[in-house]
Amino acid sequence: MPVMSNTVLIVGDSANSRKVVAEILESTGAFHKKLYCADGRRALHWLRDHAVDMVCCNLHEQNRDALDILVDEMKREAEWADLPVVLFAQPEDRGLLIEGLETGASEGLLLDAGNAEISARIRWHLKNRERIQALHHAQNRLARMALSDGLTGLFNRAYFDATIEQETARSLRTKKPLSLLLIDLDHFKKINDTHGHQAGDRVLEEVALVLREQSRTSDTVCRYGGEEFAIILPETPRSHAQMVAERIRHKISTLNCGFAVTTSIGINCAERPEGLVPQTLIAGADEALYAAKRNGRDRCETASKPSIHFPDLSFIYPLKQVAATA
Repeated sequence: MPVMSNTVLIVGDSANSRKVVAEILESTGAFHKKLYCADGRRALHWLRDHAVDMVCCNLHEQNRDALDILVDEMKREAEWADLPVVLFAQPEDRGLLIEGLETGASEGLLLDAGNAEISARIRWHLKNRERIQALHHAQNRLARMALSDGLTGLFNRAYFDATIEQETARSLRTKKPLSLLLIDLDHFKKINDTHGHQAGDRVLEEVALVLREQSRTSDTVCRYGGEEFAIILPETPRSHAQMVAERIRHKISTLNCGFAVTTSIGINCAERPEGLVPQTLIAGADEALYAAKRNGRDRCETASKPSIHFPDLSFIYPLKQVAATA
């Protein structure tokens, strides 16, 4: 029987009890690596530091409470909820196995059960975990697809709407500034009409790459719609939002697409977030974006709101100011 590439954590309060379980598991050929732990409480720490595919416990009256705690805690934690827990016990402790199953263990096996039965049950739980994990991965992939733009890979408008609500609430709670950039490609329809929609798609992909490269991990970069993008910048005062916007504008203007690509950017910042609502932040950035277009495009404009002095936060964006070329 081929050995499966799985890791098991064996829990038992004596070296002999762990050895008994290890020998049984060896006969199943299901594990290439075995880890050992003396009790349920320590096992929780092991699980935080080691990736395992199954937990097997040698259960008896003296260690039942600690193992009950282990099983209960594992089922409470999302990352361990699908990790199978298999209890082994002597025939006279059959009642403990039943109690363990009621607590949430995945399986209860007698130590004198035949190798064929034990192997079949162990392998079934491992395969079932693989199926559950594959399902979770598929669900997560679908969730990401539902929240991302198919062409650029950026977050989509639905994700933007949810995130701007969250970041506005956080800004109100922490009293930290919140900035928003709205970015629109200039004369994008002309690019499509002149060079074709495939060329237009390549431009959108290149611009998305620039936006990712020029943003922090804490920022949220979205395709807002069509040729328009948005970046939510938490804890970013007006001056730094302006720096980021100008650098993005400059980077896009230097893209090598075979034809000129420029962008207009509207900036809004809530430096005093009292009473802030997402609609106000968006409306201000939108107003600034239209001002950039009215004033000749290929430029950044900031919403006409009063600002206050903030301490130097250059550590957030350790960037050089790019000279405006508009």
